[in-house]
Amino acid sequence: MKAKDLRAQAYAKLQEANALVDKDGVVTAENKDRFDAIMADFASLDADAGKAQTDEDQVGTLRDRLDWYQQSATGKPLHLNETVLMPGQAQSMGEQFVRSEAYQNLLKSGSLVSDTSAFKTLPVLVGSRGAMQIMAANTDVVQTTPSSGNASSLVTPQYLPGVLPYPQRPLTIRDLFSEANASTDTISYAQQNAPEGSASTVAQAVSTVTGLKPQAAFSFTRKTVPVETIAVWMATTRQALADAGQIRGLIDNQLRYLIALEEEDQYLNGDGNSPNISGIYDQSGLQTYTADDNLDGVRHARTLVRTGASRMVADGIVIHPNDSEMFDLLKDSYGQYRGGNPIGNFAFNQPIWSLRRVESEAMTEGKALVGAFRPAATIYDRQGIVILTADQHSDFFVRNLVVVLAEERTALAVFFPSAFVDFTLAEWL
Repeated sequence: MKAKDLRAQAYAKLQEANALVDKDGVVTAENKDRFDAIMADFASLDADAGKAQTDEDQVGTLRDRLDWYQQSATGKPLHLNETVLMPGQAQSMGEQFVRSEAYQNLLKSGSLVSDTSAFKTLPVLVGSRGAMQIMAANTDVVQTTPSSGNASSLVTPQYLPGVLPYPQRPLTIRDLFSEANASTDTISYAQQNAPEGSASTVAQAVSTVTGLKPQAAFSFTRKTVPVETIAVWMATTRQALADAGQIRGLIDNQLRYLIALEEEDQYLNGDGNSPNISGIYDQSGLQTYTADDNLDGVRHARTLVRTGASRMVADGIVIHPNDSEMFDLLKDSYGQYRGGNPIGNFAFNQPIWSLRRVESEAMTEGKALVGAFRPAATIYDRQGIVILTADQHSDFFVRNLVVVLAEERTALAVFFPSAFVDFTLAEWL
């Protein structure tokens, strides 16, 4: 049995045991024997899950080492992309797809080697969100014919797994937010407004009109945001889809990356007009600040988060790469770089005033966003990234072409808009 199935059973046992614990955290005498038996079952399932996970990790290590030793034996080095399965790491999206029951059944059916068989796979949920890179698309259709010109670089006489990626911009904005699962197609939540009133000392009443305690009011705005779909598809041939190594690399390096690019832009700049997500800049109640000096201004923006209505502590700053470079190039009156020796101990993307610095081209140049990202906003995923394949599109069936579609459903809830500062940078001199 797979580790995830054993973990699900173990979790069910914990829930069953928890139902026997009263509100004071006590197991009554009448429930003690049953409680002990359930916890014993849990311990056994937990141990089995650990063993199964170890076996699955070893299988992943085995396959990865086979690839490596094949390269060593043939003398042909292979530049693997960052999402290839490595020991101790979760499977990549492409790996999950090619190992899925839906894909394996498609291979066994013979549909991919037939010119007449129509097919459509069941959705395959793939959830890994590790480091990612993209292979630039050289053609509208991924194919395997060596003489096809622009696709010939994907095929060698001897198959070596993986697709060579071209480096693209890193994706880090999603990592700033907390994450949760959504159970419905809309997210309804309470967004906090600025509190009114405050506490104070009160003298003892000496008459019926003295000793009145101060009143405070905390107001909230009910917000409802829909879960939106982010999707992308590509065309490939039946032969290319049958090549598990190639389709795995394309899913990991291309489809997944393109979805993540759109995520970054939507979480920041989505205007809330469906199908757009309501991003940070779409919120009412953001604080604003325009700097005279950019380094001093970041420190003041951090203070605004701390002293604003949310009273939170800022944990990050999102900035365009060009502006981030200008921070690195700041010098003191002696001509020394403020960020440290660029030839010695300099570190790229080092924090600014202890704020995690995130570079993103989704951020407008000349602007920055300072905020308490993790406590103030949450990404809700209704559906993780799903991969579907089918040939029922246009005239694809008669041309032996196949659609590979990737999509996810997600939303952003911003509980404390005042925990973010829309920061306008001063002109760099």
